[in-house]
Amino acid sequence: MNAEYKGYTIVATAEPDDSTGLWNGRYRILDSNGIVAYESFTTSLNEEGMAQEAANEEARAWIDSDKEKLSGTPE
Repeated sequence: MNAEYKGYTIVATAEPDDSTGLWNGRYRILDSNGIVAYESFTTSLNEEGMAQEAANEEARAWIDSDKEKLSGTPE
């Protein structure tokens, strides 16, 4: 899923983890020039849709500089 947010492009996906059977939310944040500004994963979840939504929410939190809402390793 691609979304525009505050001048950034968010690319959020969910990837299966074959070893655990869970889904990892993955997000990439691109600046206005298409350069990757940040990339990370969310904590693993049971459902693909939930993992993708979590990735989108965490990307927005990173853009908003709300590090308390991030489950991955903040900068």
